[in-house]
Amino acid sequence: MIKVGIDALALYTSQYALDLATLAHARGIDSDKYYVGLAQHVMSVPPPGEDIVTMAANAAKRALQDIDSTAIEMLLFATESGIDQSKAAGIYVHELLNLPARCRVVELKQACYSGTAALQLALPFLRENPHKKILVIASDIARYGLGTPGESSQGAGAVAMVLSAHPRILAFEPEYGVVTESVMDFWRPNYRHEALVDGKYSSKLYLTMLEKSWQQYQTVSGRQFADHDYFCYHTPVPRLVEKAHQYLLKLNNMTHLPEEVSAKQVNDSLVYGKQIGNSYSASLYVGLASLLDSATGDLAGKRIGFYSYGSGCVAEYFSGIVQPGYRNRLNTPYHAELLAARERLTYEEYEKFYTFKYVEDGSQQDIPAYQTGAFRLTKLQQHKRVYEATATAHEQPSYQQIPLSQKGREGKGESATPVKVYAPGKLILSGEHAVVYGQPALAMAVNRYVTATVMPETVPQVLFDLSDLAHRSHLSFSALQALKDSIKRKYHRFIRGDFSIREVLQKPFELAQFALGILAESLNLSLPHGVQIKVQSDLPIGCGMGSSAATILSVMQATSDYLNIPLSPEQLFQLALEAENMQHGRSSGLDLRIALEGGCLYMQGKNIQKRAVPELPMYLVNSGTPLTTTGQCVEKAAPHFASQQLKDDFAAVTRMMDEALQQQSWAKMQEAIRANHQLLVRIGVVPEKVQHFIAELETLGGAGKVCGAGAVAGEQAGAVLVSIEDKQIVSNLSSRFGYNVIPIAGEQRGVHAA
Repeated sequence: MIKVGIDALALYTSQYALDLATLAHARGIDSDKYYVGLAQHVMSVPPPGEDIVTMAANAAKRALQDIDSTAIEMLLFATESGIDQSKAAGIYVHELLNLPARCRVVELKQACYSGTAALQLALPFLRENPHKKILVIASDIARYGLGTPGESSQGAGAVAMVLSAHPRILAFEPEYGVVTESVMDFWRPNYRHEALVDGKYSSKLYLTMLEKSWQQYQTVSGRQFADHDYFCYHTPVPRLVEKAHQYLLKLNNMTHLPEEVSAKQVNDSLVYGKQIGNSYSASLYVGLASLLDSATGDLAGKRIGFYSYGSGCVAEYFSGIVQPGYRNRLNTPYHAELLAARERLTYEEYEKFYTFKYVEDGSQQDIPAYQTGAFRLTKLQQHKRVYEATATAHEQPSYQQIPLSQKGREGKGESATPVKVYAPGKLILSGEHAVVYGQPALAMAVNRYVTATVMPETVPQVLFDLSDLAHRSHLSFSALQALKDSIKRKYHRFIRGDFSIREVLQKPFELAQFALGILAESLNLSLPHGVQIKVQSDLPIGCGMGSSAATILSVMQATSDYLNIPLSPEQLFQLALEAENMQHGRSSGLDLRIALEGGCLYMQGKNIQKRAVPELPMYLVNSGTPLTTTGQCVEKAAPHFASQQLKDDFAAVTRMMDEALQQQSWAKMQEAIRANHQLLVRIGVVPEKVQHFIAELETLGGAGKVCGAGAVAGEQAGAVLVSIEDKQIVSNLSSRFGYNVIPIAGEQRGVHAA
C-alpha cells in the first residue's frame, strides 16, 4: 500500500497571550489552580482583526513555503468557530494564498474532531491519486464567558498540513477505531458567541470514548500499547491528557512503567499546548508539532498513537510512523520564535480584546490594526468580511520612488546567481553588561542562524523580504539612503539625551534596511539592476542570542559577496558595529565578534583569545522575549557600574568561568554561573519570575543565569543558560514555568557562505 501522510506541517497562533497568573490575580485565586490544577500556563488571545481565516492563512503560508501549490487538489478547512453559515472559511484562505482554481474547498464541523475527519477523508483520495496533494487546515478560537469556569482553558491556534503520497514527515497507518454517540457535554447554539460546557461530564466522556476507540483500534490493528513509542491526545487542558494517559496505562495493565518513562511518552506533545491553550480542532495536531519539535532524540521509525475527541461526540484512535529525515521538513525555529515573540497582555488589555464586538447589522466597521501576522481582517462592510495582506504600502517609508543611481563604486560585477550567507547566533557565558565598561567577557557561537540571500530583482529597486517579521517592501536607492540618514539623525538625538534608544529604530525590519544603507554609503555602492534581500532566522528575536548582530553581518556579507566587492573581517566588523549601535545604543561589539569569528572567545577590550567550545552539560531555556530592549537595559544598569567594586566582581566571575571551561570542570562552572546570576540580580536585569525559576533550579542541583541583557520590566528575560546533568529536570521545570528548552550546540564557524 502506498504511504500517505504529512509532507509539511506548520502552526500559527495569535501575536498576543495572557499569562494565567495574570488571570488568577484578577480573579483573586492562587495561580497554582491553573499552573498545577490544569497544567496550563499561558493562553493565546486573538486581537480584533485576527480570526480563524487569518490564523489559517498564516499557518498555511508557512506550510506551503516550498510546496508547488499547483498540485493542491483540495483544501479541507476544519473548525467549530465558523464565520459564515454558508460560505466556507477556506474560500477566503484560497484567495489569500492564491491557490489554483482547480481546487475543491469545503469546511468541516464536528467540535474538536473535525481536523481528524478532514485527515481521514483525505488519505483514501491520496492513495488513489498519489500525484496530488491536499491542504488540511484546522483553525479555532476557544472562547468562554468572562469569569466562567472555562475561561482559563481558552486559546487560539491553527495548524496547516500538506498531505501527500510518500510523505516526508509522518505516514499514517490505515487502521483506526472510531465511535459516535449523541451527548450534550459541549455545544454552542447559533444565537451564542460563547460555548456551553458541562466540564465534569465532558472529562468523563473523554476517558470513556478513549477506552472505546482504543479497544476498537487495538482489535483492528492487532497492536498493543508497547507497540507505540509516543502518544498525542486532543488537549482541552494538559492535565486531562496526563490523566487520560494514566487511564490508558491502566486499561493495558502497564501501570508498572516507571513514571519517567510514561511521562516521556506524552510530555513533549504538551509543550506547545501549555503555551497556546485549547485550539479545538487544531489541538491534536498542535500536539504533534510540539512532539516533533521538542523531542531531543531521533523519532524516525517511531510509532505515534493519536486520540482525537470531539464533544457531542465523535472519538477516533489511529496511528502513524515518523519518516526518516523528518527534521529537515519541520518549522521548529519558526514555531519557537512565534511563541516567544508574543506580546503578554495585562488583564485590562485581555478584557478589551475579549469584549470587542464585530457588527452584525451590515454597517461598515473598520477593524483597529493590531499585530496579526501576514494577514488581517480589515473591515466588515455590507455583511461582508474584507481581508488583506499586512505587508502593504503604508508600512513602507513614504519616499518618492526614484530610479537607482547608475553611479558608484564598481565591483567585478554582480553575481548571476543568488548568494546565501549564514551568520550564527551567540550565548554570552559571562560578562554581559560589564563588557561595555571594559571588563572581560566569555561568549560562544551557537548552531542557530540568520540567513541572508541576495539575488537579482527585476524591479530597479531593493526588495526586502523579511518573512520572519512578516515584512515585504520595495525601496528605491534614494529612499534607502533617506531612511539611513533619518535613523542616524535619531541616533544623534539619542546620544544627546533627547530620545530613548527604542525610538531610533521604529520597526524591527529597519535594522536590515539600515545595514544595507550604511554598507552602500561606506563603499559608495550602486545597485543599478535591483536586488532582492531575503532574510530568514531561526534565532529567537530580542532574547539575547545575537539576532541583531547576525542579521547585520549576514546582510552586509551577502551583499558584498553578491557584488563581488571583498570586505576584510575588520572592515565588516566596523561597519556592522555602527549599525548595531542603532539597535543597542552603545554596542560592546561582542555579539558581532562572535558571529563574525565563531567558536568560543574570551574578550577584554581589543584583546581577544580563542577558547575551546564548551562540552559541559548545558542547555538553553527561552523565558520569552523581554519587554525591554538591550539598549534600555544597558541604560538602566549604567548607574550601577559607577562602582569599581561591581566591575571587579564581574571580572572575577568571568575569570572563574574561563578557568572552569579550560579545565572542563562542571562544579566550577556551576559555581561561576551562580555567582554571575547574583551579580545580574544586583543590577536589576533579572525579572522576579526568572529569579524563581533559577532558585528552583538551584535546589535541584543545577545553576542558571540570564545570558543576554535580561530585562528591566515584565516577566520575560530572553535566554537563560542552564547547567545541570539531568536534562529531564530542566525540561520539567521549564514546562512548569511555561518556558521552552532550545536545543543548541557550539558553532566553530563564523559568518560564512552556503
